[in-house]
Amino acid sequence: PDDLKERVSTWVTSYTQAGYDLEINAPVYVPLDLVIDVCVDSYHFRADVEQALLNALGNRVLPDGTRGFFYPDNFSFGQPLYLSQLYAAVVAIEGVDSASVTQFQRWGKLPSHELQQGYIAMDRLEILRLDNDRNFPENGALRLNMGGGK
Repeated sequence: PDDLKERVSTWVTSYTQAGYDLEINAPVYVPLDLVIDVCVDSYHFRADVEQALLNALGNRVLPDGTRGFFYPDNFSFGQPLYLSQLYAAVVAIEGVDSASVTQFQRWGKLPSHELQQGYIAMDRLEILRLDNDRNFPENGALRLNMGGGK
């Protein structure tokens, strides 16, 4: 917001050296496009595991107080998303027998070998985003292909 930008600029200006300019840049949010094939073990219901995955990979604070994987404060400027982090979050869910990420890229862009290299890189002002809101897929989308289970 403009008022925050002005307050930060005023505060930082009092500490800058003469002859240096100060520029405050807004973040650039990078929506993600992910597809994960999930195999549910035979003791769990697919729908229950899918809901648990959507909660765990969401961008909200859960009822127990934990944050979803894509909660905005979990990622910062320039911080990449590693495929191994995503796999760890998925297989930690009870009932997931196995998982395979089949799409791992920026939303609306052609793949740039992110899946093969194992991470999605971010520039210094970029912050990843995955809201998974069907009404606004341009804010990031997650699709789960569920198999197995009951």
